[in-house]
Amino acid sequence: MKKTLFALAAVSAFAGTAQAQSSVTVYGILDVGFLSTSGTEGRASTQATTTAAGYVNGGTLTTSAINSSNLATSRLGFRGTEDLGGGNRAGFVAEIGLTPTSNGFSGSSNSVSTPMGSTYVNNSSVLDSRQMFASLGSKGLGEIRIGRQYTPMHEVVCPNNAGGCNAVAGDMIYSGSNASTTLTTANKANDNYQIRASNSIRLSTENIAGFQAAALYSANLRTNDNPGVTASTGTATAAQGATDYRMMGLNAAFTGVKNLNISAAWQQTSLLRANGIVQTTGTDATATVLGSSLVALTPATQGAVDAKQVDLFGNISYNFGVAKVALQSISLTVNNYNVQTLKRTANQVSVSAPITPTISTWASYGMGKRSEWTTAGVLTRERDFSGFQLGGTYSLSKRTALYGIYGQATQKADTVGQTDFKDQQYAVGVRHTF
Repeated sequence: MKKTLFALAAVSAFAGTAQAQSSVTVYGILDVGFLSTSGTEGRASTQATTTAAGYVNGGTLTTSAINSSNLATSRLGFRGTEDLGGGNRAGFVAEIGLTPTSNGFSGSSNSVSTPMGSTYVNNSSVLDSRQMFASLGSKGLGEIRIGRQYTPMHEVVCPNNAGGCNAVAGDMIYSGSNASTTLTTANKANDNYQIRASNSIRLSTENIAGFQAAALYSANLRTNDNPGVTASTGTATAAQGATDYRMMGLNAAFTGVKNLNISAAWQQTSLLRANGIVQTTGTDATATVLGSSLVALTPATQGAVDAKQVDLFGNISYNFGVAKVALQSISLTVNNYNVQTLKRTANQVSVSAPITPTISTWASYGMGKRSEWTTAGVLTRERDFSGFQLGGTYSLSKRTALYGIYGQATQKADTVGQTDFKDQQYAVGVRHTF
């Protein structure tokens, strides 16, 4: 009997040890509040003023509604780690977006995430996969992740963003503001970089004397060996050939000096086609690759084209104690048929400061230029833009905070004498983390 009890105790102790070596954490954010958006049309409309989109030069559209994810995107996540012994570990992250103010469990109302990225439909049949990857790591070496995850640029943008990468207009660096693009269609002042990449593998180093770096590669090659002629009509098909979508990027950050952060990132997204592929719709909206539609490739209508987007980002920030000051620069370049067709550059300065132990504020101002060319190299449009943002949070506890944000983005009109494009937004709400 004593031996049996001893054996049971030993098994229980072993099981307890094994269980202690692995863990799963459930986490999330619920962000709900009020959002008001006012968009001003900066060009003469070609549609009748009685239609939904038919606003003449200077016309405005204002929307006000209970909204979600204004300060931080609402989400539900599961994170697990397992100690493999010898300094090795395994892990996973599975995270989806939440829409607490709609009839859909998941999805996102933000449809202007990236120039060559993805849009999400606010629909109950859609699950917004924010991140989902498995990982292996080794102490002293680093970590490898495989799945859907943040891009190298987004990894260094948000830790240095004064407003925490919120969804309100006015930030010239972050890509995710809820601007009124349904009205001000040419006001793409927030087009910057792709936030997430599917089908990707990421390698990262550990923090070595304040230096850390990461690299990501994502690819999806789709080949159709159709000979190009249909039996019924004898006409050429529209989809023979290959579509090669690739993305790669690098980032590096140095935090080895107290209160100083220096970081930079580069990433490139390319869409290569071969064997005369023709998009019968004339756009890339139907070319679904990497788990997302290739939308808003700028300029919008591309047809059968080899396209490449290159993004660059640089940041230097210093925390003076009473305030943190950051200087940031970002650029986006799109090439079609090896000809540059778009270039966007922006610079931004921001200040964030704690007023009391429970109240924090921030302010940012940025400006830049957006230029567009035809594939023949003819400059067709060049416009200056600027934006600013003011915000603050009041912490009720470690997990709950009230917030208020005001932002404005302005872009010069297409024609001299017309009204400038303008987006104005303000949001108030509560964010709860768990």
